[in-house]
Amino acid sequence: MAAVARLGLAAASPLQPRWAVEAFARAAAAGLAQVHLAHLGNAPDARQPGLWDRLDRWAFGAGPDPRAPVEIRGQSPISPEPLPEYDAIFALGEVDDAALYERSRTGVWRFWFDGDDEVVGSGLAVRRSPLAEPRIACESWSRRTAFSNARTREHVLARAASLVERALGELQAQGEAWLERLPVRPGATREAPPDAPGTLRRALGRGLEKALYAEQWFIRYRFEGDAAFRDLVPPPDRIWADPFPLERDGRYYIFFEELPFAAGKAHIAVLEVDRRGPRLPALKVLERDYHLSYPFLLEHEGALYLIPESAQNRSVEAWRCVRFPDRWRLEKALLEDVRCVDPTLHRDSNGWWLFVNRAPEGSRVFDDELHLYRSERFPGEWRPHPRNPVKCDARSARPAGRLFRRGETWLRPAQICVPRYGAGISLNRVTRLTDADYAEEEVERLRPEAPLLGLHTLNRAGALTVVDAFARRRRIWRTP
Repeated sequence: MAAVARLGLAAASPLQPRWAVEAFARAAAAGLAQVHLAHLGNAPDARQPGLWDRLDRWAFGAGPDPRAPVEIRGQSPISPEPLPEYDAIFALGEVDDAALYERSRTGVWRFWFDGDDEVVGSGLAVRRSPLAEPRIACESWSRRTAFSNARTREHVLARAASLVERALGELQAQGEAWLERLPVRPGATREAPPDAPGTLRRALGRGLEKALYAEQWFIRYRFEGDAAFRDLVPPPDRIWADPFPLERDGRYYIFFEELPFAAGKAHIAVLEVDRRGPRLPALKVLERDYHLSYPFLLEHEGALYLIPESAQNRSVEAWRCVRFPDRWRLEKALLEDVRCVDPTLHRDSNGWWLFVNRAPEGSRVFDDELHLYRSERFPGEWRPHPRNPVKCDARSARPAGRLFRRGETWLRPAQICVPRYGAGISLNRVTRLTDADYAEEEVERLRPEAPLLGLHTLNRAGALTVVDAFARRRRIWRTP
């Protein structure tokens, strides 16, 4: 395929949703495509949103309605002049595909959506010929916001707007053979995100839960040979989460996020534990004027490093320990001017890898997109993986702790963020990790057992295993 794709738009109407028009404008602005109108119909405007839909957007929307119609002909850099032949043709709306296949090298492309009450998927459905089953390119799966269809659509359509740019990048890098490797999805015809019924009921139910119950994360730990996990429960005015254990001189420490509710931001704290329980109260070890969490620990060349989550500061920072455990010096910002959560380092024979989840600019959701960065040394200079995001799935993308070996393979713990944040942990076998590619497959799921409602970090050091857990406690109760 040519370095710049000749991309045609076959639109049923001159008015198209804002998010879709932005998708093609982004691909053109990135230098991946010359976008032309291949066909323009005069279908009637879409129906106006109903009263509940407008109220939903007013209450929970965060910006301009992504479904608002815009005039596709007036959008630069989309040219109104058609071409006789294209590398790809995208059909928008009720367009007859039959006459389009002869004008497109790769067939007819459409936006595709699917989902249920918990998750919503977006992707591109590609048909190489009129009788071919659709194949799905660059799909992304997001957690549904249970109480708002408007907020769900806002997030899912922002993801969908990135798909054209991603797909054209893959097509440019791998050629048309990439299309034949895409998964076949019979019946992939839905062109709008499905709404979920009962959002008002769920919104009221969630409000009642907040009123009646306090929600709190706490730490659980177990030494080898213990029959069960033991709990480290914080005071009622805070949470403890994201535990990372460390074995040092025969003693065990747990570093974790401590978030006092009144502070509005978290810092990093530490507890020492042994088989009898905690030895001392929690000690604050690193605090900044921005939120810190997920205290990833790294021992390298005789030094101890702490790489916490600092997305609020738009950075990934490596701190070097100068006095254990409570004095740390900023060694280097590994990444700058990016919003990343849960930075997780991994070293293999080829060098260093950094796993993070990123949210697109303007988005408040970090759960969907896993990104990789590569460096020959630590702390080093880090470059993004050419296939970023390497995974787009709220059910198993976001890091949940350090990678660990099981037999001859590496397992990557990931957070299950569906149907709620912290719903469990997915263990994924890494099958390819190279400068050109990344792949993994899920092998196991760890779900919380009642009365626990959440679980989202798993780590081990020596004989000590740690997790965090989430529970609700009644705000008001009666004594007998």
